[in-house]
Amino acid sequence: MSGILGGCSNAGPANAPADSAAPARSTQWYDEEFFKKPAPITDIAEKIDVDIVVVGAGNGGCIAAVSAADLGAKVAWVEQNAGTITWAGEIAALNSKVAKEKFGVSYSEKEKNKIVNDICRYASYEVDQRLVKLWADHSGRTMDWFVDKMEAKGIHMFLETDVYKSEVYTSLPVTHTVYKGEFIELGPNRMGSQIANPAWVEYAEEMGVKKLFEHTAQQLVQDGSGKVTGIIVQRKSDKAYIQINAAKGIILSTGGYAGNTAMMDALRFRGKDFVANNLGGDGHNGDGIKMALWAGAAIDRNHCGNAFNRAIIDSNRHVGEPFSNSINDLWWPGSQPWLKVNTRGERFMNEDGPYDYQIYGGVSQPGKFWFQIFDSNYWEDVQAFHTTICSRLVAVKGARNSEILPGLFPVKSEEEFDSVIMAPALKNGKLKKADTLEDLASQLGIPAAAFAETIKRYNQNAEKGFDADFGKNPTKVRPVAKAPFYGIALGSWLLCTFNGIKINTNLQAISEKGDPIEGLYVTGNDSGGFFANSYPEYYGGLAHGRTTCFARLAALHAVTGSIYES
Repeated sequence: MSGILGGCSNAGPANAPADSAAPARSTQWYDEEFFKKPAPITDIAEKIDVDIVVVGAGNGGCIAAVSAADLGAKVAWVEQNAGTITWAGEIAALNSKVAKEKFGVSYSEKEKNKIVNDICRYASYEVDQRLVKLWADHSGRTMDWFVDKMEAKGIHMFLETDVYKSEVYTSLPVTHTVYKGEFIELGPNRMGSQIANPAWVEYAEEMGVKKLFEHTAQQLVQDGSGKVTGIIVQRKSDKAYIQINAAKGIILSTGGYAGNTAMMDALRFRGKDFVANNLGGDGHNGDGIKMALWAGAAIDRNHCGNAFNRAIIDSNRHVGEPFSNSINDLWWPGSQPWLKVNTRGERFMNEDGPYDYQIYGGVSQPGKFWFQIFDSNYWEDVQAFHTTICSRLVAVKGARNSEILPGLFPVKSEEEFDSVIMAPALKNGKLKKADTLEDLASQLGIPAAAFAETIKRYNQNAEKGFDADFGKNPTKVRPVAKAPFYGIALGSWLLCTFNGIKINTNLQAISEKGDPIEGLYVTGNDSGGFFANSYPEYYGGLAHGRTTCFARLAALHAVTGSIYES
């Protein structure tokens, strides 16, 4: 048996001669059989010669393709879909001109290094700190290039300055987001990659980039030294194979493997068994990661994904595969620090803090989910909570107040909150409403007596202004006392994966020994080394920020041999 389990099998019969050949034990932590290199594709129908091939048309692919063309390279751009992917729109960057000049925000070298170490500490330093520092040092100038390009298309940049601060957790104004037309201070605004990525396509077409959309990457081509010299793609229309030779390099940015449950198993993905919703994983099949592994690259074993505590658990209490991927199974207020109880009706943690911390506490409970409980003072509560970045519910000045998902946005009033948030969840029956706590417990299927005792204790803490049980910020301990009462079962929503191919500070894929694989660059969620264990949610847009910065640097190095602009 190959893979991890192979190391547990007997090497041979107990009485075998000492010099008999024994099967080699696997040294890999993942299922090697799953990543076995396929036979070379030889029935090539067409060959194309370019300088750079960019694979993927998400946030990273858009930046890489336009950057390479902007530097004068002849570029082929490969994407399995018919258009760009527009998930996420927030981009974290430090010391951009727009942040400094328009919003008065900048960071000293000391502050910048503090941010780098904070991000690494969040990952228990199981990352390559050089990569985090690379982002901190170069994200600002990357953003300057980004802003200049967007402004030329009539698209503007906003910096979110309304940030979260508490005695325990603090976020910083690093989140940039594009918008078009007039910015509405209290929104909702249409913002993000759904505006930027079509503009990048326009640029690509103006610059003569050869678009091979609806083409799926299959294999990398290497010469005798191991240098990557091209890629074989398959055209959707007729299934023909095309070999694209790249004189200067291939840049992979295909979006990770959140849509490939078999690959999750092969990589022992940490969170798979407690994922409830996987909206955002469609099409992200790990193709770029597999091709890089076949070419001799190493993969980061430090599992991490971007997860949110907003997946609705159905009435059958199902968690795990098969995952839901429905927008109707998301409850956006899931990150509000209302009371949480488990299936026994017991409170079990401090409900305030990063989304992923809340998930890990919740999935440790029976059934790998939890219940969120609140009363009819919910509008007063969410205003007092004042959550920010991706968990924002209330529109305020200094925030981007953008449309989050279709029809979902930070609201300005209780009436708007009722129509946008409450009414749909009550109508589909996933949010429970009751005039008594006993009835709410019955609807949720939890012990009424234990639940009543938990509420009593929680309300006593609220009255005293001190959470004697878990030390929650007193301003976040809001009593559950005014009928009607509400409850909903919640779990983990996985948006994407982050453990990908190991890279160096030139964005080149590297081997287990750390040697670069010439001609091969990896960025976005295909790359690893930047995040581990958990995603630092309070640095809003850090994933997209890393992708934007590194895609630009990869193109620079591939075309010019340096990450610095001449």
